[in-house]
Amino acid sequence: MAQDRLRRAGIRIPAEWEPHECCWMAWAVHREWSARDAARIKRDLTKVVHAIARFEPVRLLAPRGREFREACKRFSGCSTVTVIEAPVDDFWMRDIMPTFAIRTDSPHRQVVAIDWNFNAWGGTPDRPVRRGDQLAKVAASIFGVPRVSVSFVAEGGALAFDGRGTLITTRSCLLNPNRNPLRGRADRQAAIGLELKKLGIHQVIWLEGDISEPITSGHIDGYVLCAPANKVLVESIDDPDDEPSFWREHDARLLGRGKNANGHSFRVKRVTAPRRRYLSAASNGFAATYLNVYIANGGLIVPQFGDAERDEFACSALAESFPSREIVRLRIDAIARGGGGIHCLTQQMPNSQES
Repeated sequence: MAQDRLRRAGIRIPAEWEPHECCWMAWAVHREWSARDAARIKRDLTKVVHAIARFEPVRLLAPRGREFREACKRFSGCSTVTVIEAPVDDFWMRDIMPTFAIRTDSPHRQVVAIDWNFNAWGGTPDRPVRRGDQLAKVAASIFGVPRVSVSFVAEGGALAFDGRGTLITTRSCLLNPNRNPLRGRADRQAAIGLELKKLGIHQVIWLEGDISEPITSGHIDGYVLCAPANKVLVESIDDPDDEPSFWREHDARLLGRGKNANGHSFRVKRVTAPRRRYLSAASNGFAATYLNVYIANGGLIVPQFGDAERDEFACSALAESFPSREIVRLRIDAIARGGGGIHCLTQQMPNSQES
């Protein structure tokens, strides 16, 4: 039944573990970062690019001028990295870029780019919308695929898909008036749900999220990861130095009762976050989450934080959930200090012939 609905919708958003044509990233650090921070971020970016390029092609966007030349030089010895000039000014590609989907009613199963109308995580005074945030508007010229528009505001980090018509997201992000100021909260939720059906999404699991989270207002990719066989990994907090928010346990229980678009219950696996005393930075903005990963063709790029016991447990849980993939562990402390992880840096493009 769910597959019939997907065919009628004409669009399917694949799961992240399905085959990729490539991974899109960016070699651009906004001027809001200090020179010292920018250098550290680029070291982390380099590690992530090389790790992914072992498994699939990386198409690296870079702005014209110094950063384009720098990227070309830095990755000149890697045959699976292609540097492309583009009007990009930041590296959070999961949110700034469109989400790629498959048009199933096309004779050739065409890839399309869904433009979520990214507005810089709410367009706050600290982070207003910039020119580089409009990458999805030029999908055809940069990514070589048609653009599909929607009537609401979202971003990739707020959306977790199972590839079969189910979406997991948070109210704190998508129903936030700084994204979608449409009447009351219930009306916003209903309107977004109707629009998502046009994209083949027939079951939306609305978690609460964290409205107090700085910048993103509670992205789903900070604590939830969909996996094959209807499994969902959820990150919990067990740390004497860090009081867990009540919403995290609430959302984990909600997923335990949830069902996908086929009516099957989720198989929930808990992963415990690293303890604060092991982190290289104790700021509230440090993104200490194991589930913000990149699922590559044959590989899984996973962050590590120096908490040996928790690092090992998280890798074991991820290896069990993605048994056919090689686990690659990376320290990305500079990226995490900026409030994001490996998933936040990347955007996969599906292989339409194999999805």
